Amino acid sequence: NKIYARKILFENLVNEAFKETGKVIDNEADKLHFIMDDKYSISADKLSSGEKQLLIILLTVLLEDGQEYILMMDEPEISMHISWQYKLIDMILELNPSVQIILTTHSPMIFSDGWGDKAIHMEDITTNTRK
Repeated sequence: NKIYARKILFENLVNEAFKETGKVIDNEADKLHFIMDDKYSISADKLSSGEKQLLIILLTVLLEDGQEYILMMDEPEISMHISWQYKLIDMILELNPSVQIILTTHSPMIFSDGWGDKAIHMEDITTNTRK
């Protein structure tokens, strides 16, 4: 059970995020496929760009297998549904609490779920050396 716990957590996070689209991971498939509206099987390449973006981020975190590491992302919110932006950091940390996240974003939703005090604004760390 311990071996599959992270896989099950990953599946639960993805299924919860995709719930509104009617898609769930197909546990019976030998490749990553989804069942849509309880009847159609679709492959991951048929997902929307936002669904693919979320899936890639969560798969990247899953593959680190709970180890300490730094996850660097540049504008992960691109193409991502606003509700997923809101939950992104929490989903990543739920899947791997040992990850340090460094990201750039234009979306205030990424930090709106209690992460605002952890954000560093670029103007606070850059210096203007031009005269």
